[in-house]
Amino acid sequence: MYYYLYDSRLKDKKYNNVIAKIETRLTDLGINGKINRLSFLKNINQIIAEEIKRGVKTIIIVGDDRTIGQVINLIADFNVTIGIIPIGPNNNIAKLLGLPPEEAACDTVSSRIIKKLDLGRINNYYFLTSLEIGGKNIILECDKNYIINLSEGNNIINISNLNNSYNIISDPTDSKLNIFIENIQRKIFRRNKSTLSYFKNSAVRITGDKTVPIFLSDERKIVKTPAEVTIVPKKLKVIVGKRRYF
Repeated sequence: MYYYLYDSRLKDKKYNNVIAKIETRLTDLGINGKINRLSFLKNINQIIAEEIKRGVKTIIIVGDDRTIGQVINLIADFNVTIGIIPIGPNNNIAKLLGLPPEEAACDTVSSRIIKKLDLGRINNYYFLTSLEIGGKNIILECDKNYIINLSEGNNIINISNLNNSYNIISDPTDSKLNIFIENIQRKIFRRNKSTLSYFKNSAVRITGDKTVPIFLSDERKIVKTPAEVTIVPKKLKVIVGKRRYF
């Protein structure tokens, strides 16, 4: 039984044509189902729980990266499979998962190539792709084993579960977080230079002498330090495409 969650922005008239094509294709494939639209006025978490009790096994997210990030945190603790039909301007997650845009994604959903993916978790918030932090006097405690002290302010820290940062694929099935630290050396009248450190860990504690914002790519959400970042292995069942990055 399929259940479709639409991003609230898809009510805009400019999406009418593409939505009609998607719904026609889903009907042709025999995988159409009940539709609900995300809204601040609805208790979506309760609605999803009730639908799962009624027998929903597959939830299809219709929207972009922001929609996916929002829904993942609603359904991560339920035993369901998710699929994605990408619509909108920001579809990096769909690209990494090998999903074509709009109507073409219906066939991928129908094919049901399912992978169990790890999720990252920062404090009590799940993320699928990555988070980024910049600033100075930041301390990373990795796997409770060693500490990295970044005292200068020209570092960019990227912690990835599923990503293509710096042309290195983060595999969301290896039970590890990819951690990138880029140090940018700024030069007057000359081209800036940068060095990159890269390693893998299962847990990272982020602290500093001041509260520092952390940017989550999935939902464009901000979390602040101190923060505990961990990997939750095989947490999410996802329908993927043949051209996925991992």
